[in-house]
Amino acid sequence: MDRCKFTEGETLELKRAWTDRALEDLAAFANARGGTLLIGVADDGQVVGARADDPEVQRLANIITSRLGITPSIHVEKINRKPVIVIRVEPVRGLIPYSGRYLRRVGSTNRDFTQEELARHIVERSGLSWDSLPSDWTMEHVDPSALEHFARLARPRLPQVDATDPEHLLQNLQLLREGRLTNAALLLFGRHPQRRFPTAQIRIGQFRGPTEILDSHDFQGTLWNQLDGAMERFRQVLKVRFDIRVDEPSLEGLQRKEVWEYPLEALREAVINALIHRDYTIPADVQIRLYEDRLEIWNVGELLPPLTPESLRGPHGSVLRNPLLAQAFYFAGLVERWGTGTTRIIALCREQSLPEPEFENWQGGVRVTFLKDPYTPQRLRALGLNERQIQAVMYVKEKGSINNKTYQELTGVAKPTATRDLDDMVRKGVLVKEGTTGRGTSYRLKGSEWAQRAHQGLRNGSKGSR
Repeated sequence: MDRCKFTEGETLELKRAWTDRALEDLAAFANARGGTLLIGVADDGQVVGARADDPEVQRLANIITSRLGITPSIHVEKINRKPVIVIRVEPVRGLIPYSGRYLRRVGSTNRDFTQEELARHIVERSGLSWDSLPSDWTMEHVDPSALEHFARLARPRLPQVDATDPEHLLQNLQLLREGRLTNAALLLFGRHPQRRFPTAQIRIGQFRGPTEILDSHDFQGTLWNQLDGAMERFRQVLKVRFDIRVDEPSLEGLQRKEVWEYPLEALREAVINALIHRDYTIPADVQIRLYEDRLEIWNVGELLPPLTPESLRGPHGSVLRNPLLAQAFYFAGLVERWGTGTTRIIALCREQSLPEPEFENWQGGVRVTFLKDPYTPQRLRALGLNERQIQAVMYVKEKGSINNKTYQELTGVAKPTATRDLDDMVRKGVLVKEGTTGRGTSYRLKGSEWAQRAHQGLRNGSKGSR
């Protein structure tokens, strides 16, 4: 290991000589991913060597064990022909304090846990879920109307459910521990849960452009209240049209179906997912943003491994951050247990000839974006299309298709340029080529069956808008 030089980082700390300040580094390592402390290496990475006889190694081991309560791995290595003491600590299940502080390693520095990080860390390391932890609220804080609401919903799956005996019901749902409501019980059945968790709410805002806020509404109360409030708000602000079908020439034969801008059942599913899968240890409300061309639902807390945004598009396992909340919504008949929620959302959008929603880990959470039309100028520019190509896409949305000659006439370019532009849009998945060669070749939007229907609905206007 001659001519080695080291750099401090998230799992490595360098010390020229031992001081008790090194205990801070070891505690921060143990509270994060673990790490290694090298005694006998200067801050600039140069190996200087250290006293490394058996009595010194034993002394350091005793100090670390007595002061931090952990047993490190300690050995001596010759690096650049000089003795270096290598002290390794592994991540611990609990938390290791140092001088009354809880520290974690971030980059090459030690930082204090915030209150929220500390709560989340304790939950993660304990093997318990946050929603199963007991709160300081008791049965006197339970809202009987919330229990009755749940009982009505749950009766098909729990025929013996009885809201007249609240304590027995909560015990059966594992929502009561030694007379105290768990965090899940507080959110589901507590009287104004926001007194305990101020950000456990839904915020819905309407936007014009990226930053102009037209209005904003907060929905509080139990999770049932929040869900109902959000759905009612959707009915107030989203456009709806009516599809009329005549089964027979009579009033009874007229069938009227409401078609909303976005399928309400898909929105309900996404809101429920946000409520039961969010990370409640982080102070951020569920945020729903309505733009002219899209609707976004965001909750804090990224997908838990092994789930990825891509895996949500097909069959996937159910990984629960808050299993007691999920269980209550399951008994209430609002979710299933098989991770089918996101595939149902996709299917509902397809049935309405809308593009598939986008799922992504975004800013420390999960964002679901429902789209009216992915072929807006802004999105097309993000794909790398030039202004000629964007003009052509707008033409295809209006007319249904385009050919090479029409592209030339529309944009004023020569045939070779038109061919390159059209082929580029095919490669980028915007257009689909139909026909073989020559005059028989035309181009339509990929997924134009929904694009044309959505555009036709906008041209005709949305009857019965609310």
